[in-house]
Amino acid sequence: MTETASVLPSSPSTEPAPAVTTANPTVMPTWLMALCGLAVVLMFNQIKIPVFGGRLSFADVGFGLAFLGMLWQQFRLRRPIHFPIIGLCILTVMMAVNLCSRPGLEGGIKLFQFVEQLVFGVMLFSFMLEHTPQATAASAALALVLNIMVAGWQVHQFGYSSVLAPKDSIELPLGFGGALSGLFRGRMALSYFIAMLLAWLQPMLLRRSKGVPAWIVTFVLTVVGLGFIAHGQMLLIAVPVLLLGACLYGKRALLLNILAVACIVWFGTRPSHEGYRDTVLSTLSPLKTGDYAGELKTCHLDFFAAMEMASRKPWCGVGTSRYQQCIGRCYGDLPNPSWNDIHTDTQASWGILAGTLGFGATALIALGLIAAIAVGVKRHIREDMDYSLALAGSMSLTVCLLGMFTSDPFTRGLGWVVALAIASATLPVHNEAFAPRNLFQWSKVVVAAVFMGILVAAVAAIPKAEDPLASKATPSSGSHRNAEQPPAESDEDNGPAPSATQSGSDIFLVINSDAVKEMTAPFEACTDSQAANQKALRIQDGKGTPPDGQEPAMEFGGAVFAFEMPAEATCKIWLRVWWDGSCGNTMNIKVDDEPRSATVGNDGTYRTWHWMEAPKTYKLAGGAHSITLLNREDGIMFDQMLITNDMGYVPQGIEE
Repeated sequence: MTETASVLPSSPSTEPAPAVTTANPTVMPTWLMALCGLAVVLMFNQIKIPVFGGRLSFADVGFGLAFLGMLWQQFRLRRPIHFPIIGLCILTVMMAVNLCSRPGLEGGIKLFQFVEQLVFGVMLFSFMLEHTPQATAASAALALVLNIMVAGWQVHQFGYSSVLAPKDSIELPLGFGGALSGLFRGRMALSYFIAMLLAWLQPMLLRRSKGVPAWIVTFVLTVVGLGFIAHGQMLLIAVPVLLLGACLYGKRALLLNILAVACIVWFGTRPSHEGYRDTVLSTLSPLKTGDYAGELKTCHLDFFAAMEMASRKPWCGVGTSRYQQCIGRCYGDLPNPSWNDIHTDTQASWGILAGTLGFGATALIALGLIAAIAVGVKRHIREDMDYSLALAGSMSLTVCLLGMFTSDPFTRGLGWVVALAIASATLPVHNEAFAPRNLFQWSKVVVAAVFMGILVAAVAAIPKAEDPLASKATPSSGSHRNAEQPPAESDEDNGPAPSATQSGSDIFLVINSDAVKEMTAPFEACTDSQAANQKALRIQDGKGTPPDGQEPAMEFGGAVFAFEMPAEATCKIWLRVWWDGSCGNTMNIKVDDEPRSATVGNDGTYRTWHWMEAPKTYKLAGGAHSITLLNREDGIMFDQMLITNDMGYVPQGIEE
């Protein structure tokens, strides 16, 4: 069955012509309707294609085919697509700040994803919603049902509270499985998806079919969908937004949502559903339990660390894709995440954007989302509350906006839902003229693609900045200091002793790996031609990490070093490390008897020796001290440690 495009009425000859009117009515080809519907089902998941290292997903393929089909239809009929030009302006600002921060190839790839979703994804959904809104809603509902069905099977197999660590989800061939995650990588991503899509679908389903069967179908879908939002904080966002949308839409919708919430509350209070209740309550609280009861969970501490990162680079941030590389060094006095308790996709998107793009670009993105929400609500009210598409987009974007304080929606699968919501909220209603600046003929789409492609290529081509958070080196830095440093004395039992120099108030202590005093497995000594003295300590990949929920400790692998401070000083500690990959790029450090170790690493520099800075400074008294390196992830090596009170010094290469 085909649907005809909506057409704007012509203006009488006696009145000024409207800004722009659409072309004559056309019939949407069946093949293109089917292709667009299939694309929606393929786009609303995070399934990887197990080739090219999993870099290609079914979402990319589905989008690409549908977008090419849309361009062909445009070229054939010369019909324009609506796209809010402000989106291109915001993306251009993001490109500009990245040209300043220089994130390199990885940043270019991430920016390409933003362009793909927030420019061409919005164009595709605008085209689909103008021509085939019913088919688009049906395809989105089918994608939601498929995810819920898979999630139901996962609950049966693994339990409602099951969750995958980031390492495990990355290693899965298809990108999902083994826990409650639907067709997404983690339960947080699935919860975000369900919340946003429910907020979008409700007005669409109730508007298109006003009978009792449609009300019942929407009610059942809402109850089941809310039941599979397996994260308390996302559930707390979804329920008020659904109720708000229902208040704007009508009494039937309000009654539906009140009954749905009542069903969820009844379900959660049943003694037989303890797993559901415990999961929701444990993820609802922003505070930890157990040994660190009352402390903010790591995903929220991560947000404050990201604000510290942004304060160091307020204008341009550290660069897109460099968040993980830098966040570990920005915790300062915040409790550092000693073990990996950040579940996949639970880092606050507002923190990620502020840290990587700076405050200005992040504020612009926030204003753009708020403006789209306001435009959608305004259109809905102006149309006597009978235009469901605008309200659907606004409510879905509201979930997105609030959820960004907990998670990141700009990922594969979730980003397409954001594009759908933006297109829904900003697409003009049937009796509203299209502004010329927001209309894109096929040739204009190609020009926009070339323009954005040039900007992305420029970001990717500019050499990557070595360390976006590094301070400028002081005169005491570099080879000049090493040339004046006296040779280290030897120790018959423990190898070379830590070398030390002190010139005036400058303190530099260099500790090599062979000066280790005590070591427990899986740490072991090894030789490496590129390490200091060709010796290093390592934990081979697969040798084991601390048990889930356990802090790194000597019993799980550690190495103890002793040193003498010549005088009291506040110092930085640097480690020269080698990482196997993204799942082996951290170790913990503990000075003397401090109650909690700190994590060093989480950067993206793999399979090469490089220096990493501890996330905080240490005030050390003169005299004897100890430093303990602890196993947090396997697949790592260490060969040197530098302790200095020169806050501007950045070590390069082996410290002689």
